[in-house]
Amino acid sequence: MNEITPEIIENVCLEKGANSGLTKVTLTDRTLEIFGGIPGETADIRLFTHKAGRGYAQVIKVHNPSAERVPPACPYFGDCTGCTFQHISYPHQLKLKHQIILAEFEKAGLDSTYISEVIPSAAEYGYRNHARFSIYHAKLGFVNRFSRRHVQVDHCRIMNSGINKVLAELQDKCGETRQLSIRHASNKDSYLIQPKLTKADISIESGQKEYHDLLLGHDFCISAASFFQVNNPQAEKMAGLIKKHLNLSGGETLVDAYAGVGTFAVLLSPDCNRVIAIEESAAAIKDARLNIAGIDNIELIQSKTEDVISQFQGQMDALILDPSRSGAHPSVLASICQNPPRNLVYVACDPSSLARDLKILLGGPFELSQVIPVDMFPQTYHVETVCLMSRVEGK
Repeated sequence: MNEITPEIIENVCLEKGANSGLTKVTLTDRTLEIFGGIPGETADIRLFTHKAGRGYAQVIKVHNPSAERVPPACPYFGDCTGCTFQHISYPHQLKLKHQIILAEFEKAGLDSTYISEVIPSAAEYGYRNHARFSIYHAKLGFVNRFSRRHVQVDHCRIMNSGINKVLAELQDKCGETRQLSIRHASNKDSYLIQPKLTKADISIESGQKEYHDLLLGHDFCISAASFFQVNNPQAEKMAGLIKKHLNLSGGETLVDAYAGVGTFAVLLSPDCNRVIAIEESAAAIKDARLNIAGIDNIELIQSKTEDVISQFQGQMDALILDPSRSGAHPSVLASICQNPPRNLVYVACDPSSLARDLKILLGGPFELSQVIPVDMFPQTYHVETVCLMSRVEGK
């Protein structure tokens, strides 16, 4: 592990940082990203190992606390760097997330007036249905992103109660593995622990291939390798926003690209004539087949979106794009611009990739209706964004 240097830098002014949620300090020979600060504060910081003109540091003392500073709810905050915003009031967290998206839009030359306020999460803590723990000497915890030190965690404030119950049962007993994934349904008594644990003193069942959870009353099967949104109530809000914008009357063909386990395809299928769900992952497609059981208007296609999207020329009335953090493949964007659906929804978890892709789409036949950030991840800098677009007639 990298060792922390003993260097302390006093009385530095914390500046607004990049979209990492960290503040920064600009020195003569380097720029430091600072954990635990709020822009405008003056603080003493402890320096971590740095190189090539940049580095990382952590606030150890604040001289002029921001009015938005609050005591972190978690005793591990600072040692565990998984949460970046616990020292910031929740309303101000939402403002910072709005600013992160705004900065990426301005950098890309996009009109930021379409960006709505961030939709808050009703639960500021206890919302996550998925945790991935690191294990060191049988102790479950997380790894500090800067020092790489292991931090034992006996209760994680952002995880749901089911995950924390499993964590308590397994603490000190998992020396046989280095990583442990725990998923626990928010709306059902169903869970998944991977990998399978074999020690005799572990009584809780593990090694499940899948678990089940509910969204808007529909049962979803999610396997260990598949993606599922971590905040169920916010995912339901997002589905409602998408449904309202697409304004489906029952006769349309909807294409759900990067469809995962079929979440949007399933939830919107009652309002469509036909749904085409495209997903590359074999594990997710296997889950989706179970999730669409009894729904006869959904067609599943296992493929990269870029390999098949052009096949639906003239068929798409509506399209949902929900790619990974890296954004949509360039050929997908080109194909959509050549064959524009009436309504398009782009769901993004990375503001930088989103701005890059939107510049292409808005340079083509689409116009923005609204950009709605949804706070799927309270206490962190991450934010989900739902972009609602429509085809410009005549283009």
